[in-house]
Amino acid sequence: MINRTIQPDLGALEKISVPEPALKLLPGEIPFLSVNGGTQDILRIELIFSAGNIHAFPPLLATAANDLLDEGTTTHSSAELAEKLDQYGAFLETECGADWASVTLYTLSKFLGITLPLLTEIVTGPAYENAEVSTYATQGKQRMLVNQQKVDYLARRNFAAALFGESNSYGYLSKPEDYDLLESSELKEFFDRFYAGGLFGVIVSGKFTETEESKIKEAIIACNFNHGNREPVLNDFPADGSKVYVQKEGSIQSAIRIGRKLFNRTHPDFFRFSVLNTVLGGYFGSRLMSNIREDKGYTYGIGSGLISQKDNGYFFISTEVGAGVCQPAVKEIYSEVARLRDDLIPQEELDLVKKYLWGSFQRSIDGPLALADRHKSLLLNGLGQDYYERYMHTLKTVTSEELRECARAWLQEADLTEVIVGP
Repeated sequence: MINRTIQPDLGALEKISVPEPALKLLPGEIPFLSVNGGTQDILRIELIFSAGNIHAFPPLLATAANDLLDEGTTTHSSAELAEKLDQYGAFLETECGADWASVTLYTLSKFLGITLPLLTEIVTGPAYENAEVSTYATQGKQRMLVNQQKVDYLARRNFAAALFGESNSYGYLSKPEDYDLLESSELKEFFDRFYAGGLFGVIVSGKFTETEESKIKEAIIACNFNHGNREPVLNDFPADGSKVYVQKEGSIQSAIRIGRKLFNRTHPDFFRFSVLNTVLGGYFGSRLMSNIREDKGYTYGIGSGLISQKDNGYFFISTEVGAGVCQPAVKEIYSEVARLRDDLIPQEELDLVKKYLWGSFQRSIDGPLALADRHKSLLLNGLGQDYYERYMHTLKTVTSEELRECARAWLQEADLTEVIVGP
């Protein structure tokens, strides 16, 4: 019997093989990726459109256009669509981010002949009825008014505005009254331009036959999409290093966001900075958690992250603390960042982080759906199949000296934007 009071030995970093997807091109040079495998007769069909928030100003228009796709078509009402999908054990997911929007169908393979036509109906003929738009606007405005009472929500939004500027869709601070501007005609115009004319790619994953794959391709070809290859965004954003304080009367907590604009996955320092970020705040055993949660008791949770966008990216540290310990917590955050610039990471700590990341990567390619997500990242960022091999090579070879140089290059305190929301 395994003695679970004894920590198992950490194994060596061994080579991981990442299976490549099957790639075909639909008319218009639209990529069609398929990842076939697994034991369950489940299919996921994801259509990715160049219809993210960056394409609309205010960006709420893009979000609304995506959210309302399944709220009724020219043939079926929202209730009828929901009932049909539910009847056959299917699930539809819509998502709109900064750069991309997507529509994803999860379905049992045996019901593909019924659920696939519903998917193509939704992505070709949304109704955007006035009544649905009005209900969406009313509910959205109410949610925003509620969220504006939360310090973490305000910190996240003001941090984006501080990094990218409010005149840019990346940093625009949406207002409750923006919902009043939503109109059916504008949503239809946005759809015609960025959905009908903006299909960037299709990813099919799960267990399926060649016949089922052919049916999916034929159905998408029949939609007559144009290929939407998103135009680059000019990086004319304000300089980093600003400090913003947003007062929230009556709050017993303060929300802290510290970070900076940074590069995306195509940058040569991305892998090294990913390891550095994990040491700082990227997992439960990180330095920020050990110091500010475990040692000081200032917060329940704190972490850091590295976000890669199509044309840029950003790094952030995020936490909520008691209002009375906000400044001590900020001081400790900057102290941990300074340690990365000044001192070498001990080899034992670095080895632990490397093995944590190695194991996380192994889990992230377990199964066809997870593997498809990995290949989706390559597709959206224009990266080759050697990307993950280079990542694993970095995990094996990166040194403490390289990470310290990376911290000195990208984590100077003067370059960090700081946003605090509290009383």
